[in-house]
Amino acid sequence: MIHITDIEYAKSFLSESVHTIPKHELPPKTPLSIFLGKGISVSNRDVITISLTLRPDMVAECANEFITLLNKWTDIPIDVLSLMKRFTAQVLGKLAFKYDMKALDSLEEQPYVLEIYNKIFQHFLNLLFFIFPFLNLLPLKRNMKEFDNFIFKMIEQRKLEMSKAKNESENTDLLAGILEYASHEEYNYTNKELRDDLVNYFLAGHDTTSTSISIILYYLAKYPDIQKKAREEVINVLGSASNLPTSENLKNLKYLTAIIMESLRLYPPAIITSYRKPTKPLNLSNKITIPKGANIAVNFWQIHRNPDIWNDADKFIPERFINPTKETKSSWIPFSIGPRNCLGQNFSMMGQKVVIALTLLNFEILLPLNAPHLDEIPLAKTLLLHPKKIDLIFSKLK
Repeated sequence: MIHITDIEYAKSFLSESVHTIPKHELPPKTPLSIFLGKGISVSNRDVITISLTLRPDMVAECANEFITLLNKWTDIPIDVLSLMKRFTAQVLGKLAFKYDMKALDSLEEQPYVLEIYNKIFQHFLNLLFFIFPFLNLLPLKRNMKEFDNFIFKMIEQRKLEMSKAKNESENTDLLAGILEYASHEEYNYTNKELRDDLVNYFLAGHDTTSTSISIILYYLAKYPDIQKKAREEVINVLGSASNLPTSENLKNLKYLTAIIMESLRLYPPAIITSYRKPTKPLNLSNKITIPKGANIAVNFWQIHRNPDIWNDADKFIPERFINPTKETKSSWIPFSIGPRNCLGQNFSMMGQKVVIALTLLNFEILLPLNAPHLDEIPLAKTLLLHPKKIDLIFSKLK
């Protein structure tokens, strides 16, 4: 296995076509490969890709549900990652599938979809099942079947709603876009293919964004001066908490954007790309040749912490992304680049800006008393980067 940690080699590698560096697909019939299926993130099959209509007001609707829920739990430590997983599930449900996940109804009960999803991934992440995959498969199969039934029910419900709808302009969600495109192009998109892609979209959009927001909120709590400066900018741009953000004024949140970018530099949710096997020898930047058939991945973590590129590489310094140099901009690749640039990049960045901005307008974010001010956030062993439990306090602004 080869990890690329040089930015120029990474750019050269990621600019190659999918035919030259196809994805290294998961071994068949393993629980993880069965769950992810032939979805967009793990398969080389042709898939329909639709850009989500970016609607800050729709994200703000979910963010206001989040604020309403949080108002009932102020001034006590809350597991922020668990909280943000609820928020991202709700956003994905409404914007991607036009489905109410009911993820922000309460903090006392786990939403149905997250309960099943978490049980499945607890199995995948148990080292014992990697060594002995045949052990205790019945609960996993039962949970996967239950999750599939939920996804298929959501698909059928959306199809039924679309058949009754008279105004196609209302179909702004990802699922409707895929179904409409497939219909217009006479593409035989089976429910199984659709299910596989939706599971992959849910995994990518839910886990990565919830992790990103959690780490950003931690840094805002750790550095009150940064939080104060970000809040002042949000108040200046948005005015009051009752004003919903628009695409235009989100662009004016320069310092908040820099905070998000710096957090993603230090903790990219996907720390490496999926492995790929070149179908022919690759000459990277006319300097190094990678043999055909090698397992290769780009290591975002190493590139983002390379001291030859970044001054004080391990420190949280949002100002580096205010009027960044060309080298700084081109070396920031948490969403990858080239043909494999993350389809959800704009969606994720918009969601993060909206929820953080509205949170800053409503709450002061604090570390619990005697909580350590961590230089490095402890990470859990998962498929994607996850922080271990981070408790934060949200206190209503006076």
